[in-house]
Amino acid sequence: MATNPIFREYIGGKPYPDDLNDFPDIINTKLDEFHFLLASAVEEYDSNGKGTGIFRQNWNERYFGAEHIKELKRKYRYENVKVKVMISIGGRGNAFDPAEKEVWPDRARDSLEKIIQHYQRLDAIIDGIDINYEVVKTNETDFAHCIGSVIDALKNKDKVINEVSIAPSKNTQSHYLKLYRAHQKDVRLVDYQFYDQSVPSAADFVALFRQLSDEYQENILLAGFSTDPDDSGKLSREVFIEAATDLINTGSLRGIFVWDANDSAAADDPFFFEIKAQDLLVGSDSK
Repeated sequence: MATNPIFREYIGGKPYPDDLNDFPDIINTKLDEFHFLLASAVEEYDSNGKGTGIFRQNWNERYFGAEHIKELKRKYRYENVKVKVMISIGGRGNAFDPAEKEVWPDRARDSLEKIIQHYQRLDAIIDGIDINYEVVKTNETDFAHCIGSVIDALKNKDKVINEVSIAPSKNTQSHYLKLYRAHQKDVRLVDYQFYDQSVPSAADFVALFRQLSDEYQENILLAGFSTDPDDSGKLSREVFIEAATDLINTGSLRGIFVWDANDSAAADDPFFFEIKAQDLLVGSDSK
């Protein structure tokens, strides 16, 4: 089994299926931590398609609002697993491309803080934020400065969150690595999107993981799989499971995350991968 295993699930980013109207009961209590990541706090863009730094929540509060968060945490209060809820920032397909990089950090901090404090006022705890821009149109320095300023404000100055994760991919790796190196003390987890590039074999997957481990700390690097049909063809379920098993057996892989619960719930075998991956992490897979 993995050491202090963590599993993370993105949720709320799509309107389907109709019966996914709450956090699904898929948590393996042998885990050290299980995180739901609300998808997403989405930025508003101006008439030129540039980011304003003003964020709004994209998930349906009727299904994933304060009462649901409180109930989720109450349910697992006396279990060994720590259940947390994060807000993912950026969103699939949305670009980081500020209209005014000088004022973007302050606007982003203010608007994100309003979203987080809305839940806090209702006694629902938001544990952290996840930086998940899949498209970045600025240079590495501007990205690291703008996002880093928001992280520093929310976590260290205003103290409205406790932890931060980042979600790099092949196309954004240089930007996130610059951000990570500037704010290493603040970044607790790195959710690398293995599913966003061609990984034809388990050996290729393991080699990529080893490469990334040299750039980030191995014990904070999580491997990502997507159940979104739009991501099919780049990384198969079989390759991921084989590679993850090898990495767990060598004590290298601490955690797995999945994009996303909405597509998993709508699949012919709902949440099969989530259950399988958690079993692998805790050492109870039936093979």
